[in-house]
Amino acid sequence: MDKITRGIETRYRDIRSAVRHFPSGLPVRAIGYFPAKRDWVRRTFQRVSFMFVLRGDGEYRWGERRWTFEGPCAFVGYPGVYVEYGPTEEWEELYINYVPELSAAIETRRLLSRERPFWPIHDAGAIRRRAAELLDALNDVDSFGCVDRIDRLSEGVILESLISAASPPLGERDRAIMAIRAHLEQHYREAVDFDQLALANGLSPSDFRRKWGALMRVAPGRFVTQLRMREACRLLVETDKTIREIAATVGYSDPLYFSRRFRQIVGETATSYRGMSLRTS
Repeated sequence: MDKITRGIETRYRDIRSAVRHFPSGLPVRAIGYFPAKRDWVRRTFQRVSFMFVLRGDGEYRWGERRWTFEGPCAFVGYPGVYVEYGPTEEWEELYINYVPELSAAIETRRLLSRERPFWPIHDAGAIRRRAAELLDALNDVDSFGCVDRIDRLSEGVILESLISAASPPLGERDRAIMAIRAHLEQHYREAVDFDQLALANGLSPSDFRRKWGALMRVAPGRFVTQLRMREACRLLVETDKTIREIAATVGYSDPLYFSRRFRQIVGETATSYRGMSLRTS
């Protein structure tokens, strides 16, 4: 299962009573994640709930209205409304819910409407990145300000899904490029054969480079390097790993080459970058 949320197990976190230091106005009640959900839900909702099917297919029923779909997509549970939904076999689901008293505030922000209980998500990669960032934040929920960040990340997931729904569906080649991007974001530490990756996704090497350049505005090799350097920056700030260890972690067997590339991309040496972060912390 090649997904950004690989390795994340089923989880549920109730944060309604957590202290907000920087209130957003939309405090999340609870967040849940199911990497392989099989059960159907049949009930009248008491809360405002947003469900995101990241992978899989199934059906959603709101009164007399029914949608049979293949993810990614999103749909809602509205206070007082009976709904039924579930997978054909299994699906990957993220859900976010709020207390019913926030219904009006959520509607005012145009994140919720009874006229739009279901919507497709055309950019799977974008919603996965948002979802992964939110799930990662749940690991540190007890730290200062993290719940405030979760509130805003949750709103960001909902907003990203609505923006994606309003955008034109991606063409076949665009979807292939987005699939390759998602693969690189997951496997950027590994050696990459771009020609083989293109062929595995139904593109010739020349079509891949032409289409990638038009969509991404950065060469695929540089894209991977940027991912590696972003992770290296994080490790320099958040860990005590040596530069040699960090180089190996992000995919460089030669620490001297890593150091040269780091300076070219970031604009300073790895040592000075770490030192600056320590002085400003």
